[in-house]
Amino acid sequence: NLFILGISILLLTAGCDKKRDKIFDQQPTDRLNTSVNNVYTVMQGNKAGWVMAYYPSSALEFGGYTMFVKFSNNIDVVVEGDFTTQAAQTSTYTVLPGAGPILTFDTYNSIFHYFALPQYYTKETYYRLPGFLNVGVGAINEGMKGENDFLVLKATSDSVVLEGRKSYNKMVLTPIKSSEEASIVSSFRAATAKFNAFGGYKFEVGTETIPASFKTSATKRSLLASGNTYAYRYTPTGLSFYTAYELMGVKFKELKYIEPTGAYAKGYFSNTDGTLKLVP
Repeated sequence: NLFILGISILLLTAGCDKKRDKIFDQQPTDRLNTSVNNVYTVMQGNKAGWVMAYYPSSALEFGGYTMFVKFSNNIDVVVEGDFTTQAAQTSTYTVLPGAGPILTFDTYNSIFHYFALPQYYTKETYYRLPGFLNVGVGAINEGMKGENDFLVLKATSDSVVLEGRKSYNKMVLTPIKSSEEASIVSSFRAATAKFNAFGGYKFEVGTETIPASFKTSATKRSLLASGNTYAYRYTPTGLSFYTAYELMGVKFKELKYIEPTGAYAKGYFSNTDGTLKLVP
């Protein structure tokens, strides 16, 4: 009797399990394919293209760069950069299913893949980009440690968030407005030419002055101060940092450039409330 009762309970439990609501309406493979298709749709949906905040190397010693990417269809991507005057380059890309949607720039693009080239190649004239570095940077076999493959963490009309498969750096794509499509590249390049010309920096927080040096003097896009790294990109309004950093209790993510005035002969970069200055 006990045996029969035990079997009956097991059968009743199994029957109840079968009646439980499904957590997902789709099978895992179907959900992943849906995610992949969504990435294609979102990236191609903004016809003016995207601003890509690109940071090679997990140590961020080379700083950040702005690329302008336009996904023309399911195959072609057009790339420009704020760091070079090279004309737009077209190559191919694909989105593959993996641990999630994987965005891969799968054929060589002289602008995008420059950061993934070993220094052995970037020191050669053939691979150099006009207006950019004229010497090889980084280790002979690694260069600037860039990458081609990115896990897509988010894909919506307001932003696409990527994660480098090697560095785990976050790369964010924000949509370009149709009204700024014709001028956005030139405005970023003008800012890069202006701000990259500055030499050494110092932070001013309250009455304190903290000296800062470039982690890589050839690129001038990453600072070392008080033992910490502060990596950034140039923008038309100033500097945009990789993440929200903190220095002496003051947090900052964006620093706006203030034109020369008074004691600041070269101007300076400041947070919104003026509690922190980065002075060239």
